[in-house]
Amino acid sequence: MTDGVRTEERVTVSQVMDRIPVGRFHRRLLAICGSAWAFDGMEVIIISFTLPVLISAWGLSGLSAGLLGSASLMGMIAGNWVWGRYADEHGRIDAFQWTVLTYSLFAGLTAFATGFYSGFALRFLTGVGLGGALAVDTSYLSEHLPTDRRGRYLVYLDAFWPLGNVLAVVLAWVFLSALAGPAGAVAVPVLGDVAGWRLLFASAAFPALLVFVIRSQLRETPYYLARKGDVDAANDRIREIAEENGEEFTPISAASVETGSSPSYGRLFEPDLRKRTAMIAAAWFAVNFGYYGVFIWLPQTVGAAGVVEGISVAGLTVEGLYVYFLLIGLVQFPGYFSAAYLVERIGRKPTLGSYLVLSGVFTFVFAASMPDVSLFGAGLSGFWPFFGGLLAASFFTLGAWGAIYAYTPELFPTEVRGTGNGFAGGVGKIGAVVGPVLAGALVETGYLTALAPLAVAFVLGGLVVLAFGRETKGEPLF
Repeated sequence: MTDGVRTEERVTVSQVMDRIPVGRFHRRLLAICGSAWAFDGMEVIIISFTLPVLISAWGLSGLSAGLLGSASLMGMIAGNWVWGRYADEHGRIDAFQWTVLTYSLFAGLTAFATGFYSGFALRFLTGVGLGGALAVDTSYLSEHLPTDRRGRYLVYLDAFWPLGNVLAVVLAWVFLSALAGPAGAVAVPVLGDVAGWRLLFASAAFPALLVFVIRSQLRETPYYLARKGDVDAANDRIREIAEENGEEFTPISAASVETGSSPSYGRLFEPDLRKRTAMIAAAWFAVNFGYYGVFIWLPQTVGAAGVVEGISVAGLTVEGLYVYFLLIGLVQFPGYFSAAYLVERIGRKPTLGSYLVLSGVFTFVFAASMPDVSLFGAGLSGFWPFFGGLLAASFFTLGAWGAIYAYTPELFPTEVRGTGNGFAGGVGKIGAVVGPVLAGALVETGYLTALAPLAVAFVLGGLVVLAFGRETKGEPLF
């Protein structure tokens, strides 16, 4: 009571969402968001398989090949920054639909590219959608999860990424190897012989169908609606979630709602946010610089290690490259699941920091095991040190990706959550562009020289997180 007037209880969105245990709604939401995530992973990695073909078909120079391979990553910089801000201004669900449609459409149109310039433009525009989807997807999912499961479920989201990688490997094998003739063409009824790489890109347009699922199954987040001052819509959304999970509905109170100011990048550098903005941006740069520097060139690295001979699988001879990529993709799943356990057990900060450091250590191990590298003598040379180091690097790197996606949305308030996600991701994609270019420039002097800077970046990023990061485990979104 205050002067005889009852004060309305301040029931916040976070408190209400925490009262709804994980159930059917959350699992359905994870499946939809995860599907978009898997298709992201598929679209990004496809260029690794088509680039050698396009170098030959279009007569590309080393510089042109490097630019083409990095085109989607360049687009992702713009996509992260533009779509993250758009999601804070116009809503997560609207941005989610447009980003998925954008990357699907332009990925499919890449099948009609005629040379470097059209290929670069279409891959860049594909990247604009990809970068936006990554920024928006995590914001959207995080704002539907209870505090005690948020970190784990965001890591589960990122665990869909290797599913996309595996799908890309399978599609690449089908169109570039299994069905392709001697000249790399695939016989298609009516169309005749079509270059396998064109069919591969055409197949990459099918994720556009996911837009219909998003439009029919998903609604705006209660955090965003409340922040915009639409308390009734926020309560309607919470009621839908509670009813689907068979739980009792508790409405938020108008007194608890604080409408936010217009989102801006300047907000990220105000005193209460600038330290965490700088820290997480550095971590994003490190994981992107290292991951894309290693994986964009991985087909050539594995080839140089001499482990790509044909392998018999169920009576069929499959080119070794595809088998090794499948193994590398499969080992990423336990990497994610271990991170999902640890972010809730020991926290986001120690999980991300330690996984980045270990990613660097094992990247250096497999680089030092390459042929003609005698840094540690014969004891670190040969197939098993190389392949074991590569698998361990894949395990910890993808675990670090899961942890960083769990960590980032929790560092920013609702009014700039998409903007913060997008900014950090955009800085990361600068590293994603620089890493492959630097590795490509240094590879002529040796694989250890090319891969060592990537390993160092992983380690430095991990140390920055451990030294300057703030633990967010158990904290509600704000």
